[in-house]
Amino acid sequence: MGLYDRQESLKLMIPESICVVGCGGVGYWVAKFAAMSGIEKIYLFDPDVIEEHNLNRLDLTNDYIGRNKAEVAKEIIVAIRPYISVYIMPFILQEHTFPNTTWLIDCTDKIKSQMENQRIAKKFGSIYVKAGYNGESVTISDSVAEWGEADDGYTIIPSWVVPASTVAALTVAKIMKYKNGEISKTIKQILS
Repeated sequence: MGLYDRQESLKLMIPESICVVGCGGVGYWVAKFAAMSGIEKIYLFDPDVIEEHNLNRLDLTNDYIGRNKAEVAKEIIVAIRPYISVYIMPFILQEHTFPNTTWLIDCTDKIKSQMENQRIAKKFGSIYVKAGYNGESVTISDSVAEWGEADDGYTIIPSWVVPASTVAALTVAKIMKYKNGEISKTIKQILS
């Protein structure tokens, strides 16, 4: 039996490539789940490094602290799917660096970045998806989230692995099967 035989009857629409912007709690899992589902070319953008507080939502050891998030995501993906092409961009996505994939998955925390990422996707005709969470609320949307922000553009929110991995898994489901689906619910509402 082949690796993907059991998902054939699901008639998944596996894109050739995706672009994941932000490889922290949600983006890391989106990239990993996308690779595990059969997407063979993944572009990862993130200038940030792994910090200790990231480890409560990532399946990584302390050895990864201080390393670039995109680089780490690539290392994990290649370890489990060595034939996948993963390209790391350890910087902020800009128009001239966009790889023009069908999907741009935005897992960033700053609204200004999200607005720019959405603009870039629109300019190149790519499908924009904002994937994120706010504490226990998960959101997968075809447009920028409107959660407000601190003066510096970043708000520290409560975080743990359940909303991060849940929103990531549902984002991959959107990419591969439910293109028009969106969700904005708490984990409690999903389980009720």
